[in-house]
Amino acid sequence: RVDQLKYDVQHLQTALRNFQHRRYLREQQERQREELLARTFTTNDSDTTIPIDETLQFNESLQSAHRGMDELIGSGTSILAGLRDQRVTLKGTHKKILDVANMLG
Repeated sequence: RVDQLKYDVQHLQTALRNFQHRRYLREQQERQREELLARTFTTNDSDTTIPIDETLQFNESLQSAHRGMDELIGSGTSILAGLRDQRVTLKGTHKKILDVANMLG
């Protein structure tokens, strides 16, 4: 019988702790709800400014440098293609000059 009473006491103490914990959580939620409902919200001022971050400026300058390098590579590629075309033209001209020189002897 004593063991049964000890078990009942432990069971009731655990139930009481659980009840107190749930009650504490409920009171905390109600308090937070009341704080939110009591808070007054205002609109932004008309002179709202957005500070530009240094990282954003650094990123923009890197993108600008990247675009510049792309343009430089594109320009180099077109120059190289032009030189190849000129080589083909000069080779053709050189061959024709040699053919004419062979004909004339």
